[in-house]
Amino acid sequence: MYTFLFFHSIVFLSIYLFKEFDDNTSMEESVNFSKQLSEAIQKKTAWYDSEELPAVFEKYKTIQGYLGNFSNVLLRKGLIQKDPYKHEKKVKDIQPIEKSPFLESERTSVVGTRLSDYDNTIEFITTYLKFSVECLTLDRIRKLAAFNSCIPWTSLSGNADPNAKALGEIITTIRSGSDSMTTGMVNDIITHLGKDFAEINSKLKDLSFFQRERYKLDVRQKIVNMPSFDKAKASESIQTANSMIRKAFPAAFGNKPFYTELIEEIVKEDFTPEGAELRQLVLKKISAQSSSANKQVETTASVDLHEILMESFRILSGVAPQFEVVISKLTENKDAIEAEQDNFFRRLAKMIRTMFGLPEKPIQYKVPITESITQTTRMETVNIQDFITDLDKRMRVYSGFSSRKNPAYLKINQLSDMKILEFLSKQLAECQKLLILLTALDTYFKKVSSEMKSVKIRGMKIELSAIKGTLIKTNQQKAEFVSREEEQKHLQMLGVNNG
Repeated sequence: MYTFLFFHSIVFLSIYLFKEFDDNTSMEESVNFSKQLSEAIQKKTAWYDSEELPAVFEKYKTIQGYLGNFSNVLLRKGLIQKDPYKHEKKVKDIQPIEKSPFLESERTSVVGTRLSDYDNTIEFITTYLKFSVECLTLDRIRKLAAFNSCIPWTSLSGNADPNAKALGEIITTIRSGSDSMTTGMVNDIITHLGKDFAEINSKLKDLSFFQRERYKLDVRQKIVNMPSFDKAKASESIQTANSMIRKAFPAAFGNKPFYTELIEEIVKEDFTPEGAELRQLVLKKISAQSSSANKQVETTASVDLHEILMESFRILSGVAPQFEVVISKLTENKDAIEAEQDNFFRRLAKMIRTMFGLPEKPIQYKVPITESITQTTRMETVNIQDFITDLDKRMRVYSGFSSRKNPAYLKINQLSDMKILEFLSKQLAECQKLLILLTALDTYFKKVSSEMKSVKIRGMKIELSAIKGTLIKTNQQKAEFVSREEEQKHLQMLGVNNG
């Protein structure tokens, strides 16, 4: 009898000690996993904030430029109408544009308004959204992904979505026309928009996984790994563990969203037999993502510097449609002033020049130029006819940069990178001078309009702002090439094989 009791006591004591050992081991494994995960997440957060998310921000800025050029082409062709309330609308959150059906007769106005809303949302994203791990929560990532996909740029033709269908028809109209320059530009823009949004969505998908693991780590650190949390009880069943975490959640996180799916993942990883394997998979995936932060040498070695440089010209081509609008406005403003100043003596002088075969007297304007460095103002005489002719030639050349198959693009593409860089720098410098002159002319015309009330002048503020933005983006792309090139030279000096 005593032997039987002694034996049972030994068994129960062994079970108790084994359970205590198992619980302590489980607790130690969980804490160790959280520590490893925390270290991996800290490294990845630093990488996201310093490299990956700034790159996503730049993608959105590039998209904004392409979309501006696209809208301007459609407006110029009369394929959409300008949204009269664009600047009065205030975007407060990221959301897809309206998708409700509309009549064919409403296409130009509805598509114009919806593209305007689309552009306003992108401006909100690039202006007010902070591209950091802390700011880009799971909810914001979901909203960004939904917005990015609201216009399927890679599959506009034959799409049942009202916006995609209308845009597909508009683009078909452009392609069936005889304006090959505009067709090439639009094709290039559509390709870039599809590619850039796809790249952003891919990065957001990776970020979403990362944010899910950050959320789960937070729950572990503030609830599951706390001494007050009964892990033995939580191990009884998935439902029990889920209920225990849900009950403790409000006190630990306040109004933070409770994601049932992620809580269930924690329970499976921490309190089920396959948990150890699942935890290793999480660490492996986070570490694999984090290791990309250490592949800078490989990325630099494999990057195509020539392609980076040539992308500068495709970006620069964005000034062509702006120049075209500016030329139209300059011509109209010149003609309006000339018509107002026309009188008997000017007509007589013109008749005499015609009789004797004398050249037309050039139309010249004296405009104020303000030096940005010294802030001093000087007067410069502009022969407006020669200026418009030069601008027209430049517009035609730059428009050719939008297509890889254009002779102008192919000719530059065959040059050495240093020759291309020199040519690009020259174009940027000349465009900057043109921008200064155009700004001065815009000011001059507005002054004339205020003095001659009957003269109607067309302002160029929107076009000048767009040109400035395109030049900035081109300069940034050029700087990217220079930076990458210097980095490769440095690696070569260190003996790193770039092949």
